[in-house]
Amino acid sequence: MKGKFFILFFLMLSCVVFGQAVNGVLFINSTGYEITELYVSPTSHDDWYDDLLNGQTVGDGDSLTFSIPDYDNSDLLFDAMAVDSDGDEYSRFEIDLSNPNEKSLELTFDDYDDDEYYEGDYDTGYNDGYRDAFRDSYSEAFKEGYKAGFDSALEINQ
Repeated sequence: MKGKFFILFFLMLSCVVFGQAVNGVLFINSTGYEITELYVSPTSHDDWYDDLLNGQTVGDGDSLTFSIPDYDNSDLLFDAMAVDSDGDEYSRFEIDLSNPNEKSLELTFDDYDDDEYYEGDYDTGYNDGYRDAFRDSYSEAFKEGYKAGFDSALEINQ
């Protein structure tokens, strides 16, 4: 009897000391693709934690209710990332789950993370912008130089 009481007391104490998970969060997949992985972590943390789907999948238009483990987070602001069956990522940041009546997370195609930025194509975009700016400046300078040269030629001929 004392052993059962001790176990029950320890479990209750663990809930008080370590906090509680955020339960009953509704995930809605509106991405257009099957989701194979779902990660949620507090906004204040830098890393993604374990896959909450744990091998399950959520088809497009389907939903799933899950719990977010306790991460010793007091503000209930979370970031979420889902991965579809093609390996594409969808992310939302600073999701407020403090209201118990509105604990839902819907990811749409608008939340798609464009991989080009993350794969080092920043330099390509930078170079394209630099090239466009150079072309525009050169064109403007050419026009100014042409006009000045033309005006000089007119003065000499007069």
